[in-house]
Amino acid sequence: MPAPKVASIAFTPPADASSGDCELAVSFEGGGGSTFKVATYDRAEAWMTEARSQAWWSEPVLFVSRLDPETVRAAVEAMAAEMGGYWLRYYHRRKK
Repeated sequence: MPAPKVASIAFTPPADASSGDCELAVSFEGGGGSTFKVATYDRAEAWMTEARSQAWWSEPVLFVSRLDPETVRAAVEAMAAEMGGYWLRYYHRRKK
């Protein structure tokens, strides 16, 4: 299966860098796409603290060093290139 080519990314709603996480919508050239959570690496600790838990799990999250379009786009492009886009398909959670 050929790797998907990323046409666009969009923070939904627009990213608030101070929050450290948001939903991301990825559209592919030729149609289709994915939505999933993107977060800075420190959010897992915050989520555990908020849950008063020593462990945390959820749907897949793309962790990035900074929540800005350039960093997130580079990470999504890497996901699309790795293993024919396996990780981008794995993270697929398209809302209808």
